[in-house]
Amino acid sequence: MKNSIPAKSLLMAASLLLLAGCTIERPVAVAPQVAPADGSSLSQPTTAPPADQKDVIPVCPGPRTLWYFIPGHWAWRGQWAWVAGHWRTRPHPGDIWVAGKWVQQGNAYAWQKGHWRSGAPADEESSDR
Repeated sequence: MKNSIPAKSLLMAASLLLLAGCTIERPVAVAPQVAPADGSSLSQPTTAPPADQKDVIPVCPGPRTLWYFIPGHWAWRGQWAWVAGHWRTRPHPGDIWVAGKWVQQGNAYAWQKGHWRSGAPADEESSDR
């Protein structure tokens, strides 16, 4: 009976160590930024984003029918900043992610948010990952 308490403690400690690695990174909150003194705007960039970076895609955290890797993209935070890609659960099995993109509007660029679409991709822009 005395041996069972240390064995249970060891088993519990080992289980906690194993479960400690089972986390999903959440997006980091970005502090609000003050507009520059020169009057330029932080909300809309006037230069095109750099070429996309290649994401290192980690192992899928579950069945690929339920998980989808959303590729990284450039965000405007007063300057261009790369937002790494991440795994996200699909709203429904088979749904695909239509990536967001920067679109030129006059002399500035505006972000069009990505969204989920059901079924197979209709063009090369969206691919099952």
